[in-house]
Amino acid sequence: MLTVTAGLAGCSGGLAWLGGEPPPDDNALPAAISPSLVGRGEWHGAISRAQSTTYLVARNAAEWQSLWDLVGMRVPGALPERLMALGVFLGSRNSVGAGVEVVNTRVEHREGVRDRLVVEYHEFDQSPRNATTGSLTSPYAIILVDWSDAPVRFARVP
Repeated sequence: MLTVTAGLAGCSGGLAWLGGEPPPDDNALPAAISPSLVGRGEWHGAISRAQSTTYLVARNAAEWQSLWDLVGMRVPGALPERLMALGVFLGSRNSVGAGVEVVNTRVEHREGVRDRLVVEYHEFDQSPRNATTGSLTSPYAIILVDWSDAPVRFARVP
């Protein structure tokens, strides 16, 4: 699994990033992607521009650009053909240990209704108990999956 992580360089840097200042240029994809991943990737980060919980589906170049605009980083490359991106943005959190990960994607079949893609994600907080940081984060997770025109539903799981 390809993972690119954006870290919080410091309180002032993280707050500036949340405030819309230009982000550091550290989001380049590694030179090679494992052939076993068939070009799929996953990105996680602690800082994005999302102020509230937001879900994005990117099926074309414009949506792919919008997704990375919300991350606050330059697009890491063209959206691969026959793939689409799914983004989960938690919005502002007062914890440096807050994070999110996509744990499953599945097709939901229901009688008489069009199939839909369900994206299951898990929120977590790895901060020490009773820790008060005063730092703002805005975690996100992005995953590439096979392209589908099915409607997408995002579901938080424990």
